[in-house]
Amino acid sequence: MIHITAESETQTRRKMIRQALKEKAPLTYSELETSGKLQQFLEDHDAEMMMSYDNAKNRAWEETLATFLEFSDPPSLDETSSPM
Repeated sequence: MIHITAESETQTRRKMIRQALKEKAPLTYSELETSGKLQQFLEDHDAEMMMSYDNAKNRAWEETLATFLEFSDPPSLDETSSPM
């Protein structure tokens, strides 16, 4: 199974962006298409989206490492801290 973030899925992501833009901002889509700037927009938006994804994935990994690699020995009990 290939993940949508894989480099080989770039065209799939750009189709998703194109469809969302067309449905949610039809005037912008039309202006970009008419001006010949749609393809550049799709490429730039995909790059920004992937950068955001990579940054989020890196933050999640750093948090995971900080959580699961945080070890410490329990405090030692000496005679002065003994309840007896």
